Amino acid sequence: MNQSKKFPWGGFHHIAIVTPDLDTTIHFYQDILGMEIGKIYPAKGGRGRHGFIKPGICDGLGLHFFENPHARIVSFPEGTLHPESLQTNSFVDGVLQHIAFSLPDEESALVLRERLLKNEVEMTDIYEIESLKDMIFIDKTNGILLEAIWPSK
Repeated sequence: MNQSKKFPWGGFHHIAIVTPDLDTTIHFYQDILGMEIGKIYPAKGGRGRHGFIKPGICDGLGLHFFENPHARIVSFPEGTLHPESLQTNSFVDGVLQHIAFSLPDEESALVLRERLLKNEVEMTDIYEIESLKDMIFIDKTNGILLEAIWPSK
C-alpha cells in the first residue's frame, strides 16, 4: 500500500474511558447532558460493568465507560476553568485533554448551560472561535473536560 495515500477511515467508533462509578456517570450523561444510554453489560471475567453512551447521531458507539471502583482518575485541578488558568495552565500531562460534542445551535447550548448551572457543574463563559462558539465544563465523576461547540451564525 502506498504510505502517502489517504486511508479510508470512517471516523471515530468509540472512545474507552474508565470510571470509578458507572451509575453516577450514567446519571450525568443521561440526566444532565441528555445523551442516549445504550446497553449496560454486567461484570464478567475480571472485567467490571461497562456500557455505551451515544452523544447524538453517529455511526459508532460513542463513549464506552468501563467501571473500576479502584480506578485512579487524574482529574483537572479545581480552578482549571478560570479564564487565567485556561490561558496558562489548561493541560494536564498524561490525561485526555477534552472531548468536544457538537450542538446544532446556540439555543441548544443555552438550554445545556441552564442544565449545567442547575446541577452546579463548573463551566467557562461562552467563547467565539472564528465561525464557532463553545464552552467547556467538567464531568465531575471522571474529571474529564468536556466541550460543547456550535456554529456562531
